[in-house]
Amino acid sequence: MTEPSTIDLPDGRTLSYAEYGDPDGRPVFAFHGVIGSRLMWSLCDEEAAERGIRLVAPDRPGFGGSDFQPSRRLLDWPGDVCALADDLGIDRFGVVGFSGGGPHAVACAHAVPDRVRGISLVSTVTPPETRGSADPFNEAVLSATRFVPGFSQAAFASSAWLAANARPQFRAALVTGSPEQDRAVFDGPAGETLVADSAESFRGGSRGPAHDLPLVGNDWGFDPDECSIPVDMWHGRADATVGVDLARAFGDLLPDADLYLSDDAHYSAYVNNGGSILEAAAAQ
Repeated sequence: MTEPSTIDLPDGRTLSYAEYGDPDGRPVFAFHGVIGSRLMWSLCDEEAAERGIRLVAPDRPGFGGSDFQPSRRLLDWPGDVCALADDLGIDRFGVVGFSGGGPHAVACAHAVPDRVRGISLVSTVTPPETRGSADPFNEAVLSATRFVPGFSQAAFASSAWLAANARPQFRAALVTGSPEQDRAVFDGPAGETLVADSAESFRGGSRGPAHDLPLVGNDWGFDPDECSIPVDMWHGRADATVGVDLARAFGDLLPDADLYLSDDAHYSAYVNNGGSILEAAAAQ
């Protein structure tokens, strides 16, 4: 695993990122999940290169090599993305969000629509107004991150310890209970990368994921139904993390959205459709 590239942000924080694909291609910024990092997008390196896409994958604050940002809001993320784009000499770009990265992609479209050329969402977390049919257990966890002091930090502390000290047990915790489609992905060629990606979430401890989950699971701070840019969505019918009914409700909420359903689950929807996901974000 190579060390990430970094930039210094205006407030003094360090933002880390990696690039994949074609360095002279159409730029697409890709955002990882609540557990994740820049490393997951290495799985799309060849597909991005084949399509002439310059894939830029930043670590959000507190993930990977990026400094933690106290009191961060969802709408603070577009500022970091634009600072990175400016540093790289990129004007307009597509955005892709996986799982908890989805709300961050939509936030960019809301905050800087003149710079976002296309949006792809895969296995995305959906806004609170869509979650009337959410899985009761998953919804209870999201509520607890907001209303129970210290819950989110405690929930991720054990994962951070396993990532640093017991990688086989960390992998088992990721895979146990997953739908068969995701277990197959973890057992296949992409599995080692996905485990390393998840572990990289906790390079700086559990603060990043612990702060991120309440941001995407509760009020986003803006109305996604005002999104002015067409959205392409990929979602698996077997997704046990974000149920397919939530994706349908989100697609109905957005002014201009195409929803592509498959028999995949949460991770496999990304792994099995990576090229199409990137192309949709770059094509506008």
